[in-house]
Amino acid sequence: MSYLTIFLTIIYGVTMISASLLLITSLPIWLIMINVLLALGIIAGCILKIPLLTTIFLVALLLTALANGFSLQHQITWSHWFIRLILTIILICLNFKYF
Repeated sequence: MSYLTIFLTIIYGVTMISASLLLITSLPIWLIMINVLLALGIIAGCILKIPLLTTIFLVALLLTALANGFSLQHQITWSHWFIRLILTIILICLNFKYF
């Protein structure tokens, strides 16, 4: 099961990198760089099998989602953020349980 957890968390990180790069014309470059670096931190935490490191980067990326929403739409889309919150909680629980 730990390989599945690693796989799902890495997929989440890659998806966040892809989403950031797709918004390269809409988001400020500094926000794109933060998103990419945090997603790379998630991936590194998984590869190194350090759940605390992965958790720190997952939470930081979740908080950055607030800045993304405000930058893109001049308001925070709480329904979108809540879905990301649930996904983050699931990934954190899986990482601590199966590492």
